[in-house]
Amino acid sequence: METIARLQTNTVLVFQDVLELFNIYTSHIRPFISEALNLEKSAVWTKTTVFIKEDKKWFLVNNFELFHLIKSPDVGFNVLKKKVSVRYITRDDFNFDLCFYELIELIAQHNKKLDIKLICKHLKRILDKQMTQRLFSKNIFAATKFCELINITEQAYHARHSGASL
Repeated sequence: METIARLQTNTVLVFQDVLELFNIYTSHIRPFISEALNLEKSAVWTKTTVFIKEDKKWFLVNNFELFHLIKSPDVGFNVLKKKVSVRYITRDDFNFDLCFYELIELIAQHNKKLDIKLICKHLKRILDKQMTQRLFSKNIFAATKFCELINITEQAYHARHSGASL
């Protein structure tokens, strides 16, 4: 267990292999769900956060919102003393699936507020053939798979206007 205050004193960076997923969260999810984020009930506190420690740097592998808490100068004392469960792994033990499915869970939970077509487009760009093969035993990441993952119909997906949410 680590406190938010202790994590703020360390050099915490996002692990390079999941940086694009964090960018999707920061740019295309977080701004649209910020009012829905209830830190008291947030998964930030309940899920184990995975770090890779190298050269006095801590590379965050998952837990999107925790990264924003660690980097925020406006965190209150009550939040600073809160503890989060952490696990340290080696670079060789890294698994992209953990962060990918965490992002998918957030998209599914908040899909009505998000530009899911834009997010899908970014995921298609990120997931190369090898990753898609490993994750889904497919050669491409199609909208049909995305819809299945976030529990919406293709019809609902295509009915969405990009740039606007319901």
